[in-house]
Amino acid sequence: MHIARLAVAPVLIVALVSAGITVVPPALHHWRLHRAADDPAELSRLRLDGVATADRLTHEIDRAVAAGDLDLAENFVALAAERGIAIAPEPLARIAVLRETALTRAVSDFGHGFIAGDRESDAAFAGAMVGDISGFGDLRDLAREGRKLAGGEQVDETVMALAAVGLAISAATWISLGGGLPARGGLSAVKAASKAKLLSPALTANLGRMATGAVDRPALTASLGAAARLDLAAAKAAAGGIVRPAALARFTALGQDAGALYARTGQRGLRQVLAIAEDAGDVGRAAKLAAAKPSTARAVLKLLGRSALVLGALSLQAAGWILALLGYALAIAMAAQRFGWWLGRLGRARHATV
Repeated sequence: MHIARLAVAPVLIVALVSAGITVVPPALHHWRLHRAADDPAELSRLRLDGVATADRLTHEIDRAVAAGDLDLAENFVALAAERGIAIAPEPLARIAVLRETALTRAVSDFGHGFIAGDRESDAAFAGAMVGDISGFGDLRDLAREGRKLAGGEQVDETVMALAAVGLAISAATWISLGGGLPARGGLSAVKAASKAKLLSPALTANLGRMATGAVDRPALTASLGAAARLDLAAAKAAAGGIVRPAALARFTALGQDAGALYARTGQRGLRQVLAIAEDAGDVGRAAKLAAAKPSTARAVLKLLGRSALVLGALSLQAAGWILALLGYALAIAMAAQRFGWWLGRLGRARHATV
């Protein structure tokens, strides 16, 4: 009987090892993903395996260079270096050429950004932000929306609310000697993306709901009148009462996260996030990712999209693997217990025969 059990033991061991090879790696991967749900940097690191290949990174570098996006191209180079992947000389040479022409483009973009409010590039955004900090950009946007309102046209309440919040923060920024600058710059970029219809549909709807419940109509009317007269001082004074305090706090928090994200990833990086974010919380999580990985965050977001920021609901497949891991651990424990009992009985039997 003991010999029969000894013959079964190798088969059982092979079966357990085979099951472990099949079950343990994917189950542990899903478990690590679950534990990293609140850590975008770790979540994205786990999800990059199998995605950030040499061919994919080279392809993305070529696309970034073709789009004139120097920062994104350099992000992919940094991500390749971080993962020990060598990039061929040709893509690196194209990046060098793009870098040489960047300064000339920046000078012209800055002026266009200040005058027209265009923020397509980082330099244009910088010019537009100077205008918004002074209140000129927000005053211009309120005047435009005011003319629409007077003409019976459809008004973009999100842009209107963001402009009003921007005017209020602009006043606070001057009073605090720049203390509100990150939030001011962040809101400027969010407003620009909203006007250009570059926000994701979910984020557009989310901000629209925030704006609809945020605006005080009488104060709005007073501010629109001042905006139509291009009276910056009166518009700033009225703007403080346009947005209700709770909504003002939410918009300001969004501006702070967007400003922190812009500081680390640039204007295109912020727009990249706004195109995939579904709510203000996603913007905050992206800011955390950029703080942890400032030189690769844009590349990570390009490869993974919103899955770099949120775990999402636990899928049936993930739940199945985790349950399989628990079942495997239980099987190992039962096999070890049975083996211990068998060794104990064998030891007692030998002791009895002595």
